[in-house]
Amino acid sequence: MAQDIREMLKNDMSIPAEGLKKGHEARFNARLDTHFGAQNKAKAEGYLWMKIAAVLVVLIAVAGLVLNNPLNSGAEVQPTEANQVATADAQKVQFSDFSPEYKEIEDRYLASIHIELAQLNVTEDNKAVVDAFMGQLEELNKEYDRLNADLIETGVNDQNIQALINNLQLRLDLLFKLKEKLNELQQSQNNEIQINTL
Repeated sequence: MAQDIREMLKNDMSIPAEGLKKGHEARFNARLDTHFGAQNKAKAEGYLWMKIAAVLVVLIAVAGLVLNNPLNSGAEVQPTEANQVATADAQKVQFSDFSPEYKEIEDRYLASIHIELAQLNVTEDNKAVVDAFMGQLEELNKEYDRLNADLIETGVNDQNIQALINNLQLRLDLLFKLKEKLNELQQSQNNEIQINTL
């Protein structure tokens, strides 16, 4: 049988009818502070150090990734096409030169593209697949150069900016597809090895 809690509290004789005494909330908060206040301050300081340590770990990891770029370190198989794609962007006029608002967008895309290129694991087994994708990526780079030339000739307009952004998106999508393809290839090779060992 369900009972209404409001009715139960009204009928409870142990609760004073006049309400809580003045200063009750202040006394309650003071008790909480004396009991839990020192622990919370120590925990907050501990969390601050953990936050600082986490930020330092992330910074060190990013610095290590940038400094140990496998495309520049003379890895086993070094595709020259990937190096050409990575350095081609630095040699041309970028649309960010015309508008600082678009600089952040372009920088994010270009940084993502360079990171994806740096993370490619190219071996003799997957070199043909990587070279095919790099050929497509080179075509997109040439199109980007043409769009830059149009931007210089005609000036900044929404169509040119959108075409450049779309080109950057296509390049990044192409690299994501390449990574997926390489993962599929690696998985199929692992499955073949497992089947052969059985």
